[in-house]
Amino acid sequence: MVYTASPELRRPRQFMVKAINDLRASGRIAWRLFRSNLRVRHRRTFLGYFWLLLPAIGTALICSYIQSRRIITIPATELPYPLFVLSGMILWQCFIDAINAPLQHLVAARQLITRSRVPHEAIILAGVMEVLVNAAVRVAILMLVVAFWVPLATTIVLIPLGVVALVLLGVAIGLALAPLGMLYDDVGRVITLVATFWFFLTPVVYPLPAQGLLHLNPVSPLLVASRAWLLGRWDMSAGFFIVLVGALVGLVIAWLWYRLARPHIVSRLG
Repeated sequence: MVYTASPELRRPRQFMVKAINDLRASGRIAWRLFRSNLRVRHRRTFLGYFWLLLPAIGTALICSYIQSRRIITIPATELPYPLFVLSGMILWQCFIDAINAPLQHLVAARQLITRSRVPHEAIILAGVMEVLVNAAVRVAILMLVVAFWVPLATTIVLIPLGVVALVLLGVAIGLALAPLGMLYDDVGRVITLVATFWFFLTPVVYPLPAQGLLHLNPVSPLLVASRAWLLGRWDMSAGFFIVLVGALVGLVIAWLWYRLARPHIVSRLG
C-alpha cells in the first residue's frame, strides 16, 4: 500500500470507492481483533467485568452519602437516588468509553498501522465492538438492579436504543479528534479534562432543570430519555432524534475526515 501527499479529493469518486471497500473488508478483521483484545484485556485482571461497574457503584455510594447528609441539596428524583445515580453513571460511562475508543485503539495499534495493510476502520470497529459489549454488560446488570427496586416496564426494551445513540455520539466525537490525537499526546489529556467538566454539565447525579443552558448539552436528551424508560415513561423529545441524526451525520463526516488525514498520520508515525 502506497500513501502519497497528493490530495485524495482530486478524485472524489475513487476516494469514496476505496473508503467503502475498506469499510466492507473491515468487519471480519475487526471481529478477530476484538476477540484478541478482549482475551488479553481480561486475562490480566482479577476482578474482570466488575471493573465496568466499580466507578458507577463508587460514585453512587459517594453521592448518596452526600445527599443523605444534606451536604448538597438535590431535587427529588423519580427513581431512588442511589439507583438514579447508578443509572446515570452507567449511561455516562458508555458515552465516555465511546469517545476514548477510537484514539485508544489506534494508538495501541501504531505498529500495525504503519507496517501492515490492515484497514484502519477495522481497528476502530474493534474498539466500537468492545464498547458495545461493555455497555451490554453494564445495562444488563442495571436492569437486574432496577427489577429489585421498581417493576420493570415495557419501555425498558428501548434502553439499548439510548445506549447506541450515546455510543454513536461518542464515537463521532472521538473519531473526529483521532487524527490530532495520533500525532499529539496532548489531545488525549484534553479529552480527559473536558470530560470532567462535561460530567458536571450533564444530569448524571442530579435531575435536569426545567430550563437553562444544560438543555443545549447533546448528551442530556439521550441520558434523560434512557433513564425515563427505566420507569416506564415514554420520554423521547425532539432533541433525542436531533442528536441521534446529528451523531450519524457527524460519524460519517468524522470517518471521511480521518480517511483524508490517514496518509499524513502514517507518514508522521512511520
